[in-house]
Amino acid sequence: MLAALLKMTRPVNIVIAIITLVVGYVLLGFPNSLFLPDDCNSDFDWIGWSTVIVEAFGFAFAIGFANIQNDILDLESDKLNRPERPLVTGKVSVKAARIAWIAMAVLMLLCGLGDSNSSSPFEYLPLGFFFLLGVLLIAYNKWLKHIPLLKNMTVAFLCTTPLLYALMDYLILSNLILPENDYAQEHIWAIIPAIPFAFLLTTAREIYKDLEDETGDLKAGIMTFPLIAGSATARRLAGAIIVFTWISLPLPVFYMGKVFGNNYPPLFLILTGITLTPCFAYVLVQAHRQKYRKAQTAVKVGMFLGLIALLISA
Repeated sequence: MLAALLKMTRPVNIVIAIITLVVGYVLLGFPNSLFLPDDCNSDFDWIGWSTVIVEAFGFAFAIGFANIQNDILDLESDKLNRPERPLVTGKVSVKAARIAWIAMAVLMLLCGLGDSNSSSPFEYLPLGFFFLLGVLLIAYNKWLKHIPLLKNMTVAFLCTTPLLYALMDYLILSNLILPENDYAQEHIWAIIPAIPFAFLLTTAREIYKDLEDETGDLKAGIMTFPLIAGSATARRLAGAIIVFTWISLPLPVFYMGKVFGNNYPPLFLILTGITLTPCFAYVLVQAHRQKYRKAQTAVKVGMFLGLIALLISA
């Protein structure tokens, strides 16, 4: 049963979230020994691996509890859309699943508490962040996922929370530790493109997911954007988001400096052009063929390639 419970947490999504968190910190200059210039104040040691590990567990427990609770609430529709899931097959009982998600929610809050810094006036901000994240996850499972399109954008926002958490940590600690440090202040530019990039691609991926589940959602009475607007309209919207993301790739190279004081090098455009152009074309082709599972997988690959390009370029 433990293996089935682990499967319910969506380990792949947990790994993606942890990688996203680490990517966020690396874009912001962690570990500092790799990124700080020689003449920079060596006291700018604003975070350690132990802190990152605690935060990673916090996001792992958050994703785990949300997915298990979601499977409990979606048990009837999963009998049509996801008959292989543990609750549907009986490998995990509803009672055991309920105990598991409550335990994970508590562990998530304990990680937030463990990430608190007693020397900071924002001591309980990490706990507050995870508390609000938990509230949003529960609200999504119970109510927001029944609102077409809003559900897709909510999931997209949730996927950006590891980046937002890293940015929050950076803004607080860099200002507290080295308020006069120019390096600390100007390094924010590196993470900015990652947030809308992750948001847009996740929104498109979630629309493709709704398209894949359209038949089962209709039988279960779950109203999604494809069921309301039509499959063709939903497919066009997801495709438009993919295309918009693609044509926005030059922005970090040519225009971001006007707002944030620094641009990505042309290398970013070269890397994303070489990797994301065929990837996004594949997404559009598979979606046109109504192979939505393949389209979703390709979007995930595109997100990974984009983050790698950000890391190399920054």
